[in-house]
Amino acid sequence: MRSFAAPSLFRLLHILLGEAGVDLRRTRWNHRGVDWLRQRHSFTSSTASFAIDQYLITKPGANGWTLLFVKEMWWDSDDKSIRSTQWAKPLSGPRAKVLDWLKAEERRINAASLATKAAE
Repeated sequence: MRSFAAPSLFRLLHILLGEAGVDLRRTRWNHRGVDWLRQRHSFTSSTASFAIDQYLITKPGANGWTLLFVKEMWWDSDDKSIRSTQWAKPLSGPRAKVLDWLKAEERRINAASLATKAAE
């Protein structure tokens, strides 16, 4: 992962969300040493609907940082997906610290995956 637009970043964030096992009714939790805040904005009409999930990921402390991760989904009147996009942007702290944490998490997940495959 080299940037905040890399597909591997979004795969990693989805894996971290899955690991946390968060009930979608929850709006705050802590996982892997960072605080997560989720907000959902949605609209439904007879022709199209959308939902925007906003995740504010914050690493507390002196070397802390904040990353905004947004997922946007649109559906037609038959609930068929018509558009989906996601993006991320650091809001505070050194960008390098955010990337360092993300890369460390990616290495941890990859190592666990390799260990699982080796045990099979």
